[in-house]
Amino acid sequence: MKNFIQLSILYLFVLTLTQCSGDESKDIADETIIGSWILVGFEDVIRYKFTSDKLYTIYADDSGIIPTLEEFIQQNPNITGLDWYYEGDTVVVDLNFGNFSKLVPRFKCDNYVIDWIQNDNSIHSTYYREGHYISLCNYIYSICFYKKTSFKAGFLFIIL
Repeated sequence: MKNFIQLSILYLFVLTLTQCSGDESKDIADETIIGSWILVGFEDVIRYKFTSDKLYTIYADDSGIIPTLEEFIQQNPNITGLDWYYEGDTVVVDLNFGNFSKLVPRFKCDNYVIDWIQNDNSIHSTYYREGHYISLCNYIYSICFYKKTSFKAGFLFIIL
């Protein structure tokens, strides 16, 4: 039983170390907000869809299904989305009537997660790409310190 536990721990750390490697040949998403995003804490009810110049907020229907952008536009022809653009590093969303949201996206986890940063450097909200598992990203991010710290092979021997 002790060997099984040790092998399990070894497997988890080897898996973690491979995620922390400097190998940049793996698929990394582009650092862009264009696409479909999930707001942490509202996974089952809201999607944010960024196109090249519009932001759509799409809500789940009564049966809990979130429509695609095409279905949403078809069902809501009068909703045209919100205009957005970059102003330096800041994403500016025109909320209409002279109101604007101005946040800086901080990409992490190979650009699958965005922390939206406010003027005071606090996190406004966190989005992750649709189809991405944020829990794995959070685990790897905390272990790897966002790939700025390298692990030594001797670290494994301390555990075993």
